[in-house]
Amino acid sequence: MGVQQYIVILEANTPPQITLGQNICGATVTKLEKAKQELVTAAQLAKMHNISVDTIRRKLSSINQGTIGKALYDPELASGILQGASSKRGRKRAS
Repeated sequence: MGVQQYIVILEANTPPQITLGQNICGATVTKLEKAKQELVTAAQLAKMHNISVDTIRRKLSSINQGTIGKALYDPELASGILQGASSKRGRKRAS
């Protein structure tokens, strides 16, 4: 009987602390790769961040990977840009 391969899928916010050659439960890690991230639409981002679709298209026009009619974005890059921007309300303070 030869060597068999098993695939384990991990989902986490940070990369797991696994190294090549590490022994896990009697098996040796021989390959690590990151899964490709699916692109999301402006409507999906609007639902996640509670912002209008027009605002998302305006703020993320630099990272649009789709067409003008169908805007597609990398969710990691988009979240970083949208969370960094906070809208300030009201008039400026008088000194």
